[in-house]
Amino acid sequence: MSNVYEKIGLKRVINAAGKMTALGVSTIHPKTANALVEGASAYVEIERLYEVAGKKMAQLINAPDACIVNSASAGLAMATSALICKDDIALAEILPVHLSSISKREVILLKGQNVNYGAPVSTMIQLGGGIVVEVGYANKSTSMHIESAVNENTLAIYFIQSHHCVIKNMVTVDEVIGVGKKFGVPVIVDAASESDLSLYIDKGADMAIYSGAKAICGPTSGLVACSNSDYARYLRNQFKGIGRAMKVGKESIMGLLKAVEVYLDGEIITVVDRKELDEFALKLNELQGLTCSISADAQGRPIYRVKVIVDQAVFGISASDLVLRLHKNDPMIAVRDHYANVGSIEIDPRGFNTKDEMWEICDAIRKIQGEING
Repeated sequence: MSNVYEKIGLKRVINAAGKMTALGVSTIHPKTANALVEGASAYVEIERLYEVAGKKMAQLINAPDACIVNSASAGLAMATSALICKDDIALAEILPVHLSSISKREVILLKGQNVNYGAPVSTMIQLGGGIVVEVGYANKSTSMHIESAVNENTLAIYFIQSHHCVIKNMVTVDEVIGVGKKFGVPVIVDAASESDLSLYIDKGADMAIYSGAKAICGPTSGLVACSNSDYARYLRNQFKGIGRAMKVGKESIMGLLKAVEVYLDGEIITVVDRKELDEFALKLNELQGLTCSISADAQGRPIYRVKVIVDQAVFGISASDLVLRLHKNDPMIAVRDHYANVGSIEIDPRGFNTKDEMWEICDAIRKIQGEING
């Protein structure tokens, strides 16, 4: 049966890349879908909804308060502008006009974390009015690097918890939070893809930003967990300023609340289990030029993938070329290609809709090799 996108002329996609924005992130649970429809089917006072839903979210994730936003990216921008404006709504309304006269808007960011995750982290901070101050080096950072950059104009310290960032030889989130406490500077953790919705506030971060559509498998949305209600209020104030361009709809708010309930109840289940993933890796290993193994997530999350090392001389094409061929396949097959340039790809099972999709990938790779050697 054709899905809704095939009906408008797009190819079916087998998502073996993970929860990526470029692929629509994730699919939602039927309970979440029902909440979206119910939320869209009635009227509500939006300003009160922002507040009440934020407090309901805070109860769910065991945080003092929270603000629901339309994406983790919006959370980055709005957290910045919220710290600049606080309760000054008049300033929030015209912040871009007055930025040049505001000195306290420097945001400290580790050089190894100033990455492009589909858009640059620095752009989101600048969108909120921040001035990015990079510290450390791409291959090393310490608390000293952060401390040396703190001054009277420091607005916040950001920590980006992401596989896109440099991981080795980097200062830890606990150390960064410690620096923030030492100097009285707010620490904001971008935890967009992370699965523990309480961890960073419990560690002492002032705000922690999550995607609603990644680990949580909710609608396009985001949430900012806050260490106190002042921060949540500052964030909501931004819906009268730059946040208006990032507003989150009533249906997405209700969908996200239900998605978090479903997620915390453990109802999000990957259709392929570890044993089946092992069987898949063994089957791929039968193809000449491929060496396959199970790899654990580099960030320490409970995620397992199949790592496929491509021996170009034996398989016939490079890992990068294999990625392109799979992309052109019908259905399109998207794999994790972060290390394709050095000869390997990964198959992430979290995005599979059925077990059959896993074996479709195996058949497609076998067919590609046959065409090469044909």
